Amino acid sequence: MSNLEVSAISESELEQFFSDTSREVERAETQQHKLEVSTISEPELEQFFTEMGRQVEQAETQQRKLDREQTSGFNVFDFIEPDENKLSDVLAWLLDPEENHGQGGLFVGLLLKRLNLCSEATKTVKAKVHREAPTFGTEKYRRRMDVLVEAGALVVIENKLDSPEQPEQVKHYLEYLDRCTNGRPTKSVLVYLTPNGRKPTSLDEVTVRMHEENGRLKCWNYHVELRRWLEVCQRECEAEKIKYYLTDFLGYIEVELKRDSENPYEKDEDEN
Repeated sequence: MSNLEVSAISESELEQFFSDTSREVERAETQQHKLEVSTISEPELEQFFTEMGRQVEQAETQQRKLDREQTSGFNVFDFIEPDENKLSDVLAWLLDPEENHGQGGLFVGLLLKRLNLCSEATKTVKAKVHREAPTFGTEKYRRRMDVLVEAGALVVIENKLDSPEQPEQVKHYLEYLDRCTNGRPTKSVLVYLTPNGRKPTSLDEVTVRMHEENGRLKCWNYHVELRRWLEVCQRECEAEKIKYYLTDFLGYIEVELKRDSENPYEKDEDEN
């Protein structure tokens, strides 16, 4: 069993504890219902709380053992507390084959595969990754894309954690990709990344659907599509240290990046 997996025995024992506790509570409630005109005897109460105490102590002992072996409560991202820009930095770091994760073009190659973009292995190894890349050649050239990947194909990741889309932002990014690839949809993808997979607001529904159908636009959810890519990266990664890092990243996404799709945007950003 991998060191990264939570012990199945420990989970089973914890589940058994809560199951036993639930039965004890149900039994006490049933007795109370049946004895409305009387009271539960003192020995029965003592037995109930003695059993409860024993099970709580057993669960706490098992949890301490789990913490010693797997530090299940620790996550490095809890100390970093990354905001939208820092999460974009993390994504760019993973995708850059020249970075110190030591995995070369593995992660960017897995991303291109998931986006159905064909690229030679030699091009993924030599991929160029840019943060805050300007959209030169477009009407709104001052816009800056969160992450731009050049690896035989072009990938733009627009990361919208809490900030709203700026007017016509996605429209201009698609125009940029179209210009750079001479209109070939198999050579570029814009990933619109949000915590709930929402659609960009700068395009009407028909246009969004058209771009999704031809593969030029992918509306990714942190908890679905991004998570699946990260899980594959974790499995394929050869460095244990980076595996642990990806485990923490996945855990942070699961616990901290939940957003209600009905919530209003929490803050405004500039046009980046």
